[in-house]
Amino acid sequence: MSPFGVFGKKDWDVDTRVIATRLQKLEGYVQHLRALQQAPLDEYIEDENLQAIVERRLQLSIQVCIDIASYLIAQLGLQAPDEQHNVFVVLGREHIISPDLANRMIGMVRFRNILVHDYLDIDSKLVYQHLSERIKDFEQFAQEISTSLF
Repeated sequence: MSPFGVFGKKDWDVDTRVIATRLQKLEGYVQHLRALQQAPLDEYIEDENLQAIVERRLQLSIQVCIDIASYLIAQLGLQAPDEQHNVFVVLGREHIISPDLANRMIGMVRFRNILVHDYLDIDSKLVYQHLSERIKDFEQFAQEISTSLF
């Protein structure tokens, strides 16, 4: 079954439709990113349009995960973190996602900040590495959120 699927609702007072909608968005982004993984590194480096598409899809994927985490923290009445990347620390501490995934997602937020704020200094090889190796983190995030909530 797709990691983005719905499994069966838990007894939390959370509007799961909000989460489900965002997970569907994430699934679409991941599907597009998976298709773009077929491009070899040299082709990726030479194609500025491909780079822009990958960067934007990665940014949006990370933002969806942040939005889901922030929504859950607010709806479950958990202590709001001091910094945005710590939303995943809270989810890990509450066993909504695994601590290992929480740490990887913290790294993704830092990477997103580079895409958004340091766009003049983006390392295309680093972005390609994320495209090649980190898409599975989004799938695991969707799986763990679905398992915890649905």
